[in-house]
Amino acid sequence: MKTYILAAMVLVGITELSLANLKIPRSVYQVEDMEEAIATATEKEKPLIFVFTDPGTT
Repeated sequence: MKTYILAAMVLVGITELSLANLKIPRSVYQVEDMEEAIATATEKEKPLIFVFTDPGTT
C-alpha cells in the first residue's frame, strides 16, 4: 500500500514539474565561458541554469 502511495506522489510531482513555466534558453555555454554566461544572464535579468554533462557521451 505504501508503495502505491509513494508512486502516486512521484507521478503527481513529475506532473507538476512538467506543467511548470520553466523555459530553458537555447544558448549553451561551456564551463570555460561561465563568466560570459553569468554576465549575459545578469544583463538580461534571466535565471542561469547549470547542467553538468560529459560532451563525449551521447
